[in-house]
Amino acid sequence: MTGPRSTHCTIQSVLTVLLLVACCLASGCRSSQKQHHTGLQAWRSGDLQNSAKRLQKASGPLNTEKELLLLDQSIIALASGEPQVAESHLRSARDRIDYLKQKNAVEQTASVLSDSRAIAWSGREFEHHMLVNVAMLSSLVNDGQDAWAWSLQAMQTSKDRRDALVAAATKSSGKTATSDSTTAVTPASFENSPPPKITAETLDQPLALAAYLTAIVHSEKPTETAETERALQDVRLWNPQFSTASAGKLTPLGIQCRKTHGTLHVIVLAGVAPEWVSESCEPTSAALLIADQILSAQSKHSLPPTLFSVKIARPQSTDPARADLTPGAAIVGTGIGTERRQLGFSTIVDLREVAQASYLAGRDKAIADAVVRRVVKKGTVVAAKAMSNQSLDWKADLAMSAVGVAWEALEKADTRSWSTLPAAVRIAAEELPSGEYNLDLWTRPLSERYPVHAQPVKVRIEDGRNTCVLLTMPSDRITGAILLGGADRNIIPAP
Repeated sequence: MTGPRSTHCTIQSVLTVLLLVACCLASGCRSSQKQHHTGLQAWRSGDLQNSAKRLQKASGPLNTEKELLLLDQSIIALASGEPQVAESHLRSARDRIDYLKQKNAVEQTASVLSDSRAIAWSGREFEHHMLVNVAMLSSLVNDGQDAWAWSLQAMQTSKDRRDALVAAATKSSGKTATSDSTTAVTPASFENSPPPKITAETLDQPLALAAYLTAIVHSEKPTETAETERALQDVRLWNPQFSTASAGKLTPLGIQCRKTHGTLHVIVLAGVAPEWVSESCEPTSAALLIADQILSAQSKHSLPPTLFSVKIARPQSTDPARADLTPGAAIVGTGIGTERRQLGFSTIVDLREVAQASYLAGRDKAIADAVVRRVVKKGTVVAAKAMSNQSLDWKADLAMSAVGVAWEALEKADTRSWSTLPAAVRIAAEELPSGEYNLDLWTRPLSERYPVHAQPVKVRIEDGRNTCVLLTMPSDRITGAILLGGADRNIIPAP
């Protein structure tokens, strides 16, 4: 009797240890997470000071997700009028993310024991693009020294994406690919055969912002007109709906302007990006195929005939009305007469659409990974029962089954994301004669021709230069600093 009893105890002990390990992996640092979460809630409500304070407390004992905290702090630093701090946070986050992109065997094993949160967060592709965008913005409204370097990184990313689309189009149709879409762009080619036509996807919208900022960086130098034109072509490719002038055109930038004219750019980070929440979903055929391939390559387990739903993350806008915040701006100055001219904004990046596109693109893979974890956990419990031979009494069998159920129940969706990103980036641009101007900004579209409550900003336009005005508004009122960069550098403190 001692032999079988000893075996039962050993197997149950192993499963219990696995369950405890999974609990530890799933718990994390509760104090830091709570401070981080509270800080994000304050940010969404427009409480800038409390948000910055909470996130600073969260960085104390830290928590293994320093890169997430750095990203969230970067946007808050921008809104607080500290672009140099924001850029420093983003540079540190980029270095950490580049390192964390590498697969780690220990993390991969831990994720099977718990869930995908055991793998260090390295961000989604669109978040990588937005990191470069926000860093370039931070530099433009600061001293501009690193804007050129950030623009080179953005240009390389754009080129890589363009090359990937060309390769996919060429492969899908043999030699060439054709499209009737008016948004298709034909890359330059020295070949005799017509090059394939490519069309951007919703996920590519952040590249449009990167291209626009790149054009700003290069448009003030006569020796970099080719880079400017290439960047503007990329703007039209990655988001053909974006326009800052009439007839779907773009406003001239820098030295593209008429003599004694410059360009005013009003860039608004409007609203708050969707939160990623947990959802239960049934495994799709595509997900099961991916899961079967993973299991075949990495283990001896196979897919069972039936599977229950699994948990994955999806984006959800908590307040659609706030996400649809529309900024307003009007300018007056001697260069345009005494009448106030209202500026029109155009959305260059809608991160609600981008997040949804990212979710749909990765949904089957996320489900497949969850299915694999479920199968491995079930297989481990079944194998443990088999090892304890046929004499396993019903109490021990029930206990082992309960441990298995609890083990599976611990799994949660990976809802980590860059939470302080805006819902959308909206831009207004105007070619203006050189001189001093009064710019008024507001956040809520009003029925009156000119709103009573507006934030006044004095700006200077210089010949062949770009003047950038950056406003961050997570809520329906202006609570952050207004940053000026380029030809006119200034910081208007938060009201």
